Amino acid sequence: MDKILEAVMMSPHSRAVKEGMVRRVIGSAPQPLDRAQCMAMFNVATKLFLLGESQFKQDVGREVLEAFAQHHQQDFEEFFNVRFILDLLQEGYASLGKRSPQIFDYLQVGLRYIIESPSSEELFHLLQIEVLRIVCERPGPELCARIAKLLNCVPSGNLQTVFCQQLIQTIRLFQCQCDGDNDIVAFLEHVTKTSGMLQSVWRTNMATILPSLKELFIVISSPAGGSVPSNALASVVQYVPLELMEGVVRNLTNDKNISDAQMLIAICRMMDWLSWPFTKNIDKWIIALMKGVAAVKKCAILIEVTLTKIEEVFSKLFYPIVREGALSVLSYLLLSFQQSPEAFHLLLPQIPQLISALSAEESDSARHCLAQMVELTHCLLFRFSGFPDLYQPVLELIKDLPVPNEERMKQLLRQSAWAPQKTEQVSFCHRLAPRSQTGKTGLVNLGNTCYMNSVIQALFMASDFRRAVMSLKNCDLLPLMGNLQRLFAFLEHSQRPAISPDSFLVASIPAWFTPGTQQDCSEYLKYLLDRLHEEEKRSHQKTRGSLAGSEENGTLIKKMFGGKMVTRIRCLRCQNISRREEALTDLSLALPPPDHSPERSFIISPSPPVVEVIGPSSLKSFSPGTSGEPISGSEASLSVPDLINFFLSPEMLTGENKYHCQRCSSLQIEVTEGPHYLILTLLRFSFDVVTMRRKKILDNVSIPLVLKIPIRVTSKDPASAEAGKLYPESSTEGSAYVSMTYDLGSVVVHSGLSSESGHYYCYARECDYGNLEKQSNTGAHISSQQPTAENQWFLFNDTRVSFSSFESVSNVTTYFPKDTAYVMFYRLRPSQYVEADRECISAADNLHVGESLHKELSEAITKDNTLHLQVRWCPLTSFQSI
Repeated sequence: MDKILEAVMMSPHSRAVKEGMVRRVIGSAPQPLDRAQCMAMFNVATKLFLLGESQFKQDVGREVLEAFAQHHQQDFEEFFNVRFILDLLQEGYASLGKRSPQIFDYLQVGLRYIIESPSSEELFHLLQIEVLRIVCERPGPELCARIAKLLNCVPSGNLQTVFCQQLIQTIRLFQCQCDGDNDIVAFLEHVTKTSGMLQSVWRTNMATILPSLKELFIVISSPAGGSVPSNALASVVQYVPLELMEGVVRNLTNDKNISDAQMLIAICRMMDWLSWPFTKNIDKWIIALMKGVAAVKKCAILIEVTLTKIEEVFSKLFYPIVREGALSVLSYLLLSFQQSPEAFHLLLPQIPQLISALSAEESDSARHCLAQMVELTHCLLFRFSGFPDLYQPVLELIKDLPVPNEERMKQLLRQSAWAPQKTEQVSFCHRLAPRSQTGKTGLVNLGNTCYMNSVIQALFMASDFRRAVMSLKNCDLLPLMGNLQRLFAFLEHSQRPAISPDSFLVASIPAWFTPGTQQDCSEYLKYLLDRLHEEEKRSHQKTRGSLAGSEENGTLIKKMFGGKMVTRIRCLRCQNISRREEALTDLSLALPPPDHSPERSFIISPSPPVVEVIGPSSLKSFSPGTSGEPISGSEASLSVPDLINFFLSPEMLTGENKYHCQRCSSLQIEVTEGPHYLILTLLRFSFDVVTMRRKKILDNVSIPLVLKIPIRVTSKDPASAEAGKLYPESSTEGSAYVSMTYDLGSVVVHSGLSSESGHYYCYARECDYGNLEKQSNTGAHISSQQPTAENQWFLFNDTRVSFSSFESVSNVTTYFPKDTAYVMFYRLRPSQYVEADRECISAADNLHVGESLHKELSEAITKDNTLHLQVRWCPLTSFQSI
């Protein structure tokens, strides 16, 4: 019978003839056969099964083997012996290799017919050892899937732990080398069957789970010296019982033998697993492990993981098959990363594309993801306000979608935040983007220090002040000014995208400021200028002795920011005028009450001229209480000139404010000496007696590009008054007003609802006064669309520096009602200088000589730039601190 079967299968007969003959052979299987005939049939069937050139021949071999093994089990047990199986596994069969999948299919068929035989125990023990040996040889996914069918051959006892560990090491090498959809699906099925062996072992022996997970962590936490572990390891995690999660995470995060670098690598690789389909609970394990790391306050790991992987996680939202897990992890990453907007900002360019794709996809998954993304976006816009140039495109896209209420956003942020970290733990964990195309250098936020960063950038962009500071020599007696010089020098010459002003923060922060909390930038600016002034004044006293008193007004701060104003109180009965002159470094402008009108002001004669604003093509004039065409935003009801006129306008002293004269008096403030840089502060914060907190006035105030300020002067020579030469009021000659022209140089914007919270950022520009003066004299249109030095604005927002425009400055409150101008720097037009003032601005005493940096500072900058070129991005825990 065996020879007939073999001859027929080798003959050229049709398949139908062959199938008929095979049915006759199989039908004869129940008939009695002697041992030799049975062995012959088993040999022929085995040969066809293993060596058949076609699937038909292999199937015939399988069917014949099954038929004769079923009816002649004793003979088959003798044929299918330990020696025969060992030869198959160790040497193969004829030309068939020992690791051929056909051999394992053959073994699967044969083992079914000896499972209850007396020799089965010895056979299966042998096979368990061989299977473990094979797994240690790192077979591919197809072979492992066939081994998975031999569940009785999975090692038992003490070998189970070793088997699980070795199987994990094998799976880490799996790689999908195919392109076709069918091949990819087959690969995924093979991986699933392979990892299913772990599930089978873990179900029967839970003691093997923890050693297996330890091996898994070793694999995914090892540095990539060779190949990166396969994402197929994701298929293992779904079989780990969730009730073990808390203990496993606690053991990992508290294990002193696991370094931060290993934990970082492990979490990053687990993030890669989110792309693996047909698996569950990956997101739960990732979030649990990150929460465990947060609980032990290792924020540097979390920050690096987030900044490294968040874009990759976000990209998975485009694919429905892996969207659910990716969305869960993305939500945690965004809501927990609250000390910096860096992670959120990385996604901003991609959010519009995702929203468009989800809107076009008609599925429940897409609708749920869209709702979640919109809610997340609003939460992060609420948390990280103050980036109008970045947020406007996204806001425009989601403006018609539901907006979560403020309480909901606060709840999400509160429940997801990491445990409070020390400032020094989070200060230096920024991985910076490439250097800005603007050529400007940003400042790292050291924990709610945006108030300081904005002030520094505004001062730095005041070019005359910057040059004067940079040219200082002999700063031994001026430690704070020396710190500022060093900071300015690095901002000017560093090749880094941003630097850390930690030394300057320590040197300049007021004693009553609480580190790590938001502060009032105006308060900080006044304190800083006063410190710098007093420091230089003390230096004069030490170096010039008794002459120092005459030099008080000669400090750099006084020359750059100092002006004078006079407060006059006039008695309406005797006409006597009391006069008090005081120095000013800024004008604090109150927003007039809603019921303010010109009629309520008591105007004394002669009335001062009103503040003027030069518009884009003509000169606009504003008087107190009147309105003109706003320069910055059509929705603004007030302008900066309105507020200055309100500040300078006379008022009646009545009631509690009544002066000592019997009759009512009037009070008037006048500027008698215009500063080189005019600082204007809008008093936006008032105390609410109901809530007992400072609240913010959100009125939109338009900002003019050019101001003309009335300066009251007394002069012996009218011509000199016109030139801006100022004389004491005690002069016997008459007094007059001259207008001094100021150009807007920078605007510090506060975003938020309270002085104790929110965010500060700064718009600033460098002015080309030659061009400005020509445009002003000829009435030319001052357009912010032309890319010239006089109208190129920059937006300084901590580490981020970008190009901007005056339109952005003008319209920021229109688009973002919580973002309002707070502090403005105006610079006196060069044509307004007198010769003596020009000299004192450029050189004062021995402080302002020379233009180059001193050697030590120049070498420090060169050294740091060289280091930066060698290491293109900052390490996890440090970068250049200034």
